[in-house]
Amino acid sequence: MTEGIKAKINLLRHSINEHNYAYYVLDNPVLSDQEYDSLFRQLEKLEKENPQFVDPFSPTQRVGHPVNSDLESIEHTIPMLSLSNAINNEEIFDFNKRVNKWLNKEEIFYVAEPKIDGLGVSLVYKDGQLDRALTRGDGYIGEDITHNIKTINAIPLELRNLKTIPPFLEIRGEIFMSKNEFLSLNSIRKKNEEKLFANARNAAAGSVRQLDPKVTSKRNLSIFCYEVGDATNLSFDNHWALLKYIKDIGLPVNPLSKKVQGAQEMIEYHRTLEEKRDSIPYEIDGSVIKVDDYRFRNSIGDRSRSPRWAIAAKFKSKKEETQILDIILQVGRTGVITPVAKVAPVEISGAVITSATLHNQDEIDKKDIRINDFIMIERSGDVIPKVSNVIKEKRPNNTKKFSISDFQCPSCHSVIEKTKDQVAYKCTNIACEAKIKSSLEHFCSKNAMNIDGLGPQIVDQLMDEGLIKNIDDLFTINYSDLVSLERFQEKSATNLIDSIENSKNTSFPRFIFALGIPHVGQHVSKILDFYCQSSIENLSNMSFEELENIDGIGTVVAESITKFFKEKHRMIVVKNCIGKGVKINKTIFNISSKFSGDVFVITGSFRDYSRLQIKELLEQKGAKVTNSISSKTNFLIVGENAGSKLEKARKNNIKIINENELEALLDEK
Repeated sequence: MTEGIKAKINLLRHSINEHNYAYYVLDNPVLSDQEYDSLFRQLEKLEKENPQFVDPFSPTQRVGHPVNSDLESIEHTIPMLSLSNAINNEEIFDFNKRVNKWLNKEEIFYVAEPKIDGLGVSLVYKDGQLDRALTRGDGYIGEDITHNIKTINAIPLELRNLKTIPPFLEIRGEIFMSKNEFLSLNSIRKKNEEKLFANARNAAAGSVRQLDPKVTSKRNLSIFCYEVGDATNLSFDNHWALLKYIKDIGLPVNPLSKKVQGAQEMIEYHRTLEEKRDSIPYEIDGSVIKVDDYRFRNSIGDRSRSPRWAIAAKFKSKKEETQILDIILQVGRTGVITPVAKVAPVEISGAVITSATLHNQDEIDKKDIRINDFIMIERSGDVIPKVSNVIKEKRPNNTKKFSISDFQCPSCHSVIEKTKDQVAYKCTNIACEAKIKSSLEHFCSKNAMNIDGLGPQIVDQLMDEGLIKNIDDLFTINYSDLVSLERFQEKSATNLIDSIENSKNTSFPRFIFALGIPHVGQHVSKILDFYCQSSIENLSNMSFEELENIDGIGTVVAESITKFFKEKHRMIVVKNCIGKGVKINKTIFNISSKFSGDVFVITGSFRDYSRLQIKELLEQKGAKVTNSISSKTNFLIVGENAGSKLEKARKNNIKIINENELEALLDEK
């Protein structure tokens, strides 16, 4: 009897999983919704009556318990790189031309896919069972959203054809919400007087980052998978075969994907997709075009943040007419003044637009933008609204030219000045409240010091009460300061104090990113960590030349860092943070001392490596890799189509190493 019940449960599970496969992957449902619901209820009933047979990978176990705290941040085993953009046919043609030149071949095959306007995720399967799911995050570190991903029926908890599945398999895809589901969700939120989502992408992102999976399960999310990030014992010759494999093991692949050859077919695919855009039931904002052959991909390699073998071709932005009601000024944490147009509400791609960035004074002058003008507004990349053009023939009488120089800082009312050699205006008052507030919000944010509970409203409140005037003041706030304030109870005051205390134990990349040095993001902070050996003192003492010569830094970033640490008040704040208990843990790098003290430069393209791979291999052996030849350079690693660096290395008697010699060098102990 018991074995019969167990067999029936297994049969029901198999039937439901096969229905999900037919519905989400094959787009060919074999059961009606009523039949599916009936099977599901039968399975629920049997498992409830026989709890000994409940399996964590059963279809009934998709919705688990809420997560008790913030989502955990976890490093990707292989970075999820972003893609370079092409905004017109000429740039698609140029991409194909570059690929042909790198490979010395004509008419390369590519795989073209719709660019889903959703949320990038990484799905990790161990022995065919879903083990973990992460957001893309910054490409290097994502958030653990496993509890929510399990609620999405399109994502199998167990893969099909287990005999072909490696012990470890990481699959990448894009979570999205359909247009109809987005409209329905916003309609419900409007009735409940809740804040509306700006677009379907934001709704999908907000859904998978919920702490309670019951909320996510009601959002009807789906996914299309497009790549394998990491795997053991899995090999394919080309991307088209990989997509077929992903589909065979039970994950949805976009049915509009197509194999194309050469620039003309790429452009035709992109054009056709743009024409179909409005009839596609989910939001897309372009097409993704990738070299199909994996050997060619390896030969072409990657940049520091994006592969050279792929490109994202963007659609033209959608435009609508509206009117500028006012132009206001906003001040950011670096003091830069940004003009923003407040416009009559207008809907574009399902989002209601009420404001648009005007960027800077040069943009205002170039387009002659004035208050009360009628304009065409567009969503740049379908995200950031901007003014496309002014409809001059509809301009009202008595409009006036707008100049930022006529105004003071909107926060502290100080004089604003145009920055030297730049187009921006800045508030130079170091005590400007808006600048400090923005800096504090950034300092407390999740990817910086991660001080939970210190959002914009609480920062405003603490500043208004005079408890904080700068970021270092956060570390002297105590329980008695908070518990007497409005919005704070004993528990919330204790939680915030604990969160501030926990944030003191941090890493070099987090602290440097938190300081808000212009142009220094999370990725640059990690590069600096390696070269500075997790030392703030080392970083503050580095010269412009030393910084500029680090691979991945460059002139603008080097200037920004040196300027930051030359400002006396900045150094005082940094030292105060350390003095008040901030402890920067030294990062342990898995490196040897083989090339300790040696400086390498890499140039050209390589047969079996990308330049990023060579850089990482050298750094693991203690080398420093820089961008340009200098008197400190010891070795030049040279590939095909090397440029002027090769000639300069010869003139300076720097040892030159080709790809074959590099392999021997790396193999040496």
